[in-house]
Amino acid sequence: MDHNERLIPQGIKPFPDTGNYEIASGDRHDLVTILQIMLDVLRVYYDDFDGVCVDGVFDEATCDAIKSFQKTSGLPQSGCVDVSTWNRLAEEFNAAIYENQ
Repeated sequence: MDHNERLIPQGIKPFPDTGNYEIASGDRHDLVTILQIMLDVLRVYYDDFDGVCVDGVFDEATCDAIKSFQKTSGLPQSGCVDVSTWNRLAEEFNAAIYENQ
């Protein structure tokens, strides 16, 4: 890669509309890590939730941040990440990273 080229962050892809996939409290996997990274980036744009620990564990702080995001976004405040919540997070995250290039 040429030293003048910039790396452009890749956007987060939306989930397909099929299926009832959900990330919830107690889950531990890579999707939780991605979720926490999105929340960590978005916390600078939202005053109503604190940062979360990016550790791949869907804990109480992650649940609270999701509920706050859902409330601000007009989504049901379940604290779980379903397709609608993930896609809204991905949309907001992608806008944030591309805005700051």
